[in-house]
Amino acid sequence: MFFAGWSGAKALCVRWGYEIRLALRLIALATVPGRQQAQIDSYPKPAFAATCGLIKLVRTGSTRFVTARPREQGLTMSAGARAFVAINFIILGLSFIATTGVLFYEFGVQANTDWSALATYYSHLFLFFPTFGLLALIAFFVPASILVDMYWTYVPNGKVRFLAGYFVAILLALIGGSILGGGGGLKSMFEIKPEVMQADQGEPAGCARAENQSCMRVPPLDALAAVRREAKKRAGMSKFVRDCAPDPLIGDHPERATRRYCFASLSLLDAESCCKAQRAFGTALSDMHLNEDNRALTGKVHQILLPLKVFFLLVVFTIAILLVVRHKLLEEHYGPYLSKLQRGVLIGAAAMVVWPLMNLAFLQSSGLLYGTGYESVYRDVSPLILAAYVLWALLLIFFFFKSYDRADKDMENMGRMAGVVGSIIAAANIQTIIDYAVRFAGSGATLWSLGGLFLIVAIAFIAIVLQPRKSSTGSLHFDK
Repeated sequence: MFFAGWSGAKALCVRWGYEIRLALRLIALATVPGRQQAQIDSYPKPAFAATCGLIKLVRTGSTRFVTARPREQGLTMSAGARAFVAINFIILGLSFIATTGVLFYEFGVQANTDWSALATYYSHLFLFFPTFGLLALIAFFVPASILVDMYWTYVPNGKVRFLAGYFVAILLALIGGSILGGGGGLKSMFEIKPEVMQADQGEPAGCARAENQSCMRVPPLDALAAVRREAKKRAGMSKFVRDCAPDPLIGDHPERATRRYCFASLSLLDAESCCKAQRAFGTALSDMHLNEDNRALTGKVHQILLPLKVFFLLVVFTIAILLVVRHKLLEEHYGPYLSKLQRGVLIGAAAMVVWPLMNLAFLQSSGLLYGTGYESVYRDVSPLILAAYVLWALLLIFFFFKSYDRADKDMENMGRMAGVVGSIIAAANIQTIIDYAVRFAGSGATLWSLGGLFLIVAIAFIAIVLQPRKSSTGSLHFDK
């Protein structure tokens, strides 16, 4: 229904304020034939134009008025495609903000607990999506709009292919969200009401508040606070993750006899004792979750909105792959948009690689409290997910890191080589990278490190929306 033509698209956009400016221009052109284009462009933009379709990206790609041209010339992109993508992306963006917002309200405002400790511990959920996730949505808006328009207009049987792929992605997201939302036998701390965890006294009961008595398992919020406190001081916590499932084909495990700090009990323990405490930690949370009255609103909202996050990860990954496959159609029909597409794809790819890193940082922190003795397909495939995203990003660099006017081939080759060399170095030092991800974007994140992440997102946002570039005279100007 989004491709019924300009009449339907105009009605949609007028509702948000954008088409007001186009209407003024058309009236001026029709009623004052002698008026120059520069005078027409001087009409003020309506305030709502900034919100119509994720800031200004719902527009045609430029604030300059584009007169109607034949579609076969490839000089315009349908408003229907932009509206379709904008609606989908706005829904996804609101869901990203909602989950973190509910966590802040329930654990921070209502319960007055350290909600930031939960947000950084589960940074792949509560930090990535409202920051780098939103950035990726904005970055991929133009590429996604082009892809929708391309399949609807130029690809043979494109409408059928597009709709089939769209509904398959929805189905996979629902299935994936249902599987991941179940969480197996382990429950996350944000799934338990804060007052329930505050009332917990550890095992044996009351040990956490008693003097001269150690706990086999401390209260969840005490353990979480200890992880956050120590993670702020160190570059990674991997040395404290114990092997709770030793290989039975290897006889001696000297490391297991070494006493190290166990965050589930807040004491020095050997591996076997610490793993026992970690099992008790996970069991306690699962027991709390059995009672419906103990379940937190954050966990319920997360479970409802999780399919949208899965949908986002699937769609962004697929969009970029299809753009690579259809790159010849891109260059043939969408020349005016290639610069914006290129910048959006590269920035979006860089933003998406952050998610698997935060995910591995979470898994390292999870090993401190829940241990590593449980079966987890999600944990096992997470390194493969990181490898897939890195290869995906490299593919995008090879296809889209280029000058479409062939002006600087040396810079293109240098960029591609840098991507390959950087990936090899990263693969050889993956554990160090995960350790630093825990320190600066995971459990150990401080206000300064989080501020740095927000600054990176803000700069990338400006690069996408304002399109800064140098003119022939060397001065900086913006492609508004």
